[in-house]
Amino acid sequence: MRSAREKSIRIQLLSSLLYPLCILWLLSTILAYYLAVSFANDSYDSALLNSAEAVAARLRFNGTDVLVDLPPAAQAILRHNNRDKFYYQVISQDGKRISGDMLLPGPFPQLDSSAPLLRFAQVNGEDVRLARIHVDFPNFTREKVLVQVAETLHSRHQLAQQILLSIIVPQIILIILGALAVWRGVSRSLQPLVLIKNNLGQRSRLDLSPVDDDVPVEVRPLVHAINDLLAKIRTDIETQKRFVANAAHQFRTPLAGLKTYIFLAKRLAADGKGSHKNIRATEDAGSNGMISVLDKIDAGTDRMSSLANKLLSLAKADPDIAEKFTQLDLNSVVSEITAELVGEAMKKSIQLEFISNRNPAIVYGDQDKLMELAENLVENAILYTQAGGRVEARLDGSSDCVSLVVEDNGPGIPEDQRQHVFERFYRILGTDVPGSGLGLAIVKEIAAKHNAEVSISSGDKGLGTLVRVRFPSAVPALKT
Repeated sequence: MRSAREKSIRIQLLSSLLYPLCILWLLSTILAYYLAVSFANDSYDSALLNSAEAVAARLRFNGTDVLVDLPPAAQAILRHNNRDKFYYQVISQDGKRISGDMLLPGPFPQLDSSAPLLRFAQVNGEDVRLARIHVDFPNFTREKVLVQVAETLHSRHQLAQQILLSIIVPQIILIILGALAVWRGVSRSLQPLVLIKNNLGQRSRLDLSPVDDDVPVEVRPLVHAINDLLAKIRTDIETQKRFVANAAHQFRTPLAGLKTYIFLAKRLAADGKGSHKNIRATEDAGSNGMISVLDKIDAGTDRMSSLANKLLSLAKADPDIAEKFTQLDLNSVVSEITAELVGEAMKKSIQLEFISNRNPAIVYGDQDKLMELAENLVENAILYTQAGGRVEARLDGSSDCVSLVVEDNGPGIPEDQRQHVFERFYRILGTDVPGSGLGLAIVKEIAAKHNAEVSISSGDKGLGTLVRVRFPSAVPALKT
């Protein structure tokens, strides 16, 4: 049995066309054989009855007996067929032979029937066709006279075979010609696939341009699917290029700062090794300068570490990566995250509050990814809210959705920039808050993974920022 990779469309098409054709040919051959035999029998039966009538025409009644006037010349005419043996017999109704061959079997039943009777019989082990007719004489009322003639079946079989061959041979020729025509037609029909294969095979790995869709209607869906795949690959490559370029740009600044601070630290250390006269005078200044530089290096390292973690999170949140989703309660997820970030909020004297839903907020998703989504939302709100402000995380549930809402009373996001903040590395101009510009991009990727919608609006009384992530509460058609 052919494996899936060995299957050929050409062979399948030929099989689907030729197998039924061969079956029809076989059935037509069987039907033609029976029709040929029936036609041959009808033809020779008619001739056999004519022979019986010719024998009956040679009968004479002399007043007492029935005589047969059948000279050798007349018998020779009846036996003109050299392929078959001819027999005749004239008998009385009670089976008494009057004239003719003794080898023929006795009269068939239904002797009272005046209609001619035809049947198959055997003479000397050979199959014969036997015909019987009644002959009435006006003055011979004692009994009827029966005339039986028979002949072997060689000519019948030969005629049937000739008729059968005259039907089968043209059919075989037609099937062969039809198979060749089908093969050529299938090959021509598959030519667009060959052109597509050649087109793709001759491309470089960087050529992701669409395939020409000037193809038959049946092949067009395949071409459209290939073009869609090429477009997705092209988009992914462009996204990865932007990602790498942005990441390189983002890392370049903190790395340059670290190198500068390390250079300053080395200078301070070198200055501390000066003459004994200046050691005491510069000791306190050098110590304070070293601590300041180390603080800068520590802050730069934290920034690079945070940026690296964000980049890894963003890569792992790629919507093309398959994840195992489970049923979970968002109440416990968001509650755990807010508890972990209470310390960050206290550093800025921010009031952080979580309001759970009265009912379980059940969604389908990956727990780690949802915790990361909630962490980015709450952490972002704490980061951009002024000291002494307020951040609230809450869950709103309904019959068809579950919404995670994070609201703050910070400076807010201008309406014309609310869509841009979801872009990677995008930061609102004029802000001096340290960050990587990846938090909301990660939120959007994870939300898309879970078939959720993210929206940004103003907070209470038009102040601050309100971010809403709307999850379907029913089992979603998950993206993989």
